[in-house]
Amino acid sequence: MLAIALIVFRETLEAALIVSIVLAASVGIAGRGAWVAGGTALGVLGAAVVALFAAAIADAFSGNGHEVLNASVLFLAVGMLAWHNLWMASHARQMAGEARQLGRDVADGARPMLALA
Repeated sequence: MLAIALIVFRETLEAALIVSIVLAASVGIAGRGAWVAGGTALGVLGAAVVALFAAAIADAFSGNGHEVLNASVLFLAVGMLAWHNLWMASHARQMAGEARQLGRDVADGARPMLALA
């Protein structure tokens, strides 16, 4: 249970970092908060849908579903986190630049507010 809590905590921090970068890159744009909040809400909704399917999968393994699901999720999470760390090490600067450019484009009217979501 502690491993799952740590993974959720880490992913929450990561999501907060990305949302913060988008908000910082779009300072001064009217209505940006609503669009970013809408995008965040869609992400939470997507996570809830996945959680609903996870319960159905857990029930499918006659008695051992919970353990099989937990092991599968933890193995998948370790693989995704390892890949993510390697990928972010080489792309973090580029992503921050793209977020700043997105903010400028929205402020200039070159891109719609939907891009912030």
